[in-house]
Amino acid sequence: MYNFLSNILAFIPYRFLGSYAWLNDVYDVLPPILYAILALVGGAGTVYAVILGINLAKSESDDARKKAVERIKNTIIGVAVLLILVLFINLLLPVILNAALPAGSVAPA
Repeated sequence: MYNFLSNILAFIPYRFLGSYAWLNDVYDVLPPILYAILALVGGAGTVYAVILGINLAKSESDDARKKAVERIKNTIIGVAVLLILVLFINLLLPVILNAALPAGSVAPA
């Protein structure tokens, strides 16, 4: 199971060569850390959204309802932005670096 997860989490379509070889070390360590942060923040955001939903259901005034709805929206937006950033850094940034770096500094993995 761990081998399967490490293959998925460490997916990088390129190996960097020459003076850019330090990027290989970064992309060996970075994806698992970012996915762990995503799991922690996503879990905490989910728990917080459930608590806010309970507060919304129990609220008696319109002001309390508006406040709870606004907090739920902000929580969902925050978790979505985090997901997009993690996926961008792990999946799209190596492709962008491959296009931007000079020829011969990147090889297919």
